[in-house]
Amino acid sequence: MSEACGATGVAPVLQLHPTRRCNLACAHCYTVSGPDARGELPVSLLAACVEDAYALGYRQLAVSGGEPLVYGGLAALLAAARDAGMLTSITTNGLLATPSRWAPLAPLLDVVAVSIDGRPAEHDAIRGRDGAFARTVRNLATIRDAGVPFGFIHTLTQYNVDGLEFVVRLAAECGARSVQVHPLTVHGRAAETMPDARPDGLELLAAVYEAMRLGESLGVRVHVDAITVDQVATYRDRLVPSRPVTRLVEVAPVLAVDAAATVVPFTHEVGGALALGSLYDARLSTLARVWLDAGRGDALAEACDRAWTEIALGADRTAVYWYDAVAARTENVAA
Repeated sequence: MSEACGATGVAPVLQLHPTRRCNLACAHCYTVSGPDARGELPVSLLAACVEDAYALGYRQLAVSGGEPLVYGGLAALLAAARDAGMLTSITTNGLLATPSRWAPLAPLLDVVAVSIDGRPAEHDAIRGRDGAFARTVRNLATIRDAGVPFGFIHTLTQYNVDGLEFVVRLAAECGARSVQVHPLTVHGRAAETMPDARPDGLELLAAVYEAMRLGESLGVRVHVDAITVDQVATYRDRLVPSRPVTRLVEVAPVLAVDAAATVVPFTHEVGGALALGSLYDARLSTLARVWLDAGRGDALAEACDRAWTEIALGADRTAVYWYDAVAARTENVAA
């Protein structure tokens, strides 16, 4: 079963976006990051968030961005997560993974996700930089030689499932242990540059079965962030949290903190009324308690319930990205 809401065997994740600064301005970027973005969150603020998140049941730190390798406090943040008992990961475009940058980070990382968005020309077009693909692939040696396990993350659009085999073969050749296929989120810059490229149910279903075929034939674990409608119907107990919700982690296996320090449960696409608030206003432990006391956890659980009912009992038998499906049912939640 693919990634979903609830007990899927994946440890709950704290996803931090400490900066919107990036060496690229990718067409599919949902955070509108780029070279002109300014500012970053203080390490002390995020370290306190990590400490509270562990106490709340989150066991993995995933640092994204922006580009994590331009965040000045990255090593300190990873060390704070390790001290708290969390597994650590980053998602990077790979262009800055030079030996000098990588050496102090490697001992603090459990896994790295490197973005690969198709064949060289496709990848470079999305990145907006000629030669980006070649440089990223060249820098994989630095990550591999440091002994840090790595995989690829590949953005799936309505038009590129036929390129998945290229990405998986590249993973096998380069020593990547996995390929994560993530549906395009039409948010941020992607809403302007790729508004019609979100994969539909048929494209998601095709990706699920293509991933199964490639994983078996090439020996690379391929995971698609989507589930078939039949799986939705079968695994209701994993997808719909019980109410009343008494712990944040019960309803939000992913907890995101954006570059403005706003804490959002489940996915960044969740309606603003369900945000926990800002770390500048209170620590995560306080934000979580107030959020639960206000019944926000039950509201999110109810959105999961509505998504399950409409999908599992509907006529469409293709596949869905569960997080987006739930988020769509939170847009009209009252503040």
